[in-house]
Amino acid sequence: MTLYTINQKFQAAPTGRAAEPCGARRLKVAEMFGIGLDESYEVTLYHDLRLDVRPGDVVFITGPSGSGKSVLLRNLARAIQGEPPTGARLVDLGTIHEAGRRGDRPVIDLMTGPLEQALRLLSAAGLADAFLLLRTPQELSDGQRYRLRLALALDALLGGAAEDVAPHGCPPAAAGGLSGEDGGLNVLVADEFCSTLDLLCARAVAYRVRRLATTHGVTVLAASAHDDVVEDLAPDVLVAKHEGIGIEVIYADPGRAEVQP
Repeated sequence: MTLYTINQKFQAAPTGRAAEPCGARRLKVAEMFGIGLDESYEVTLYHDLRLDVRPGDVVFITGPSGSGKSVLLRNLARAIQGEPPTGARLVDLGTIHEAGRRGDRPVIDLMTGPLEQALRLLSAAGLADAFLLLRTPQELSDGQRYRLRLALALDALLGGAAEDVAPHGCPPAAAGGLSGEDGGLNVLVADEFCSTLDLLCARAVAYRVRRLATTHGVTVLAASAHDDVVEDLAPDVLVAKHEGIGIEVIYADPGRAEVQP
């Protein structure tokens, strides 16, 4: 068991703001909501939030827009990456560009490993159709491009270790998740998870990510305002963030409930 404690505060009124000229609209809004423009105060977003996150877990953070999901996701990712002794190998899905340096390269040429390994990872991400592998990313649908980004993220995470990945549907080779060459965890971070996809496609991708986490031992940290994918993603740790400081943590394993805030 690894407990991560998250604390996050921020200044509601940046230093020096009081000295700025104050327009009529700004004054009116401040009066309507009882906000003092000459004050600087701290807002606590998370205070001693404890999360039990284990290797191979799927963590899903949901809540309304602006409630602090991305802040929690970034803080948790940093905490996991800095975990001793070797930290974690972390890939942010938002930084994966499926077109690569050349937009005319077919899908199969975007993978870095040997052909058999590339086919295995593409299939695991839901791209098993040979015709799709010979197309360029621009010729794929939104859902197919998202699956391609998952495959590229797996390629970046697993590297040479992918040769030892268990067949699809089988448990990971090592208890606690497949580690990188340095012994660290493999962590996939996905903010705005499936937010650009239609519901059916988002649910299909969420189901695929759950299978990837189970089969390959990848720890997944995802956040989205859309909770329609919860059933298919089947998170081990579900964090429901409400406006203000309200938060609810639900574990798939009831035995881990004692660490809830």
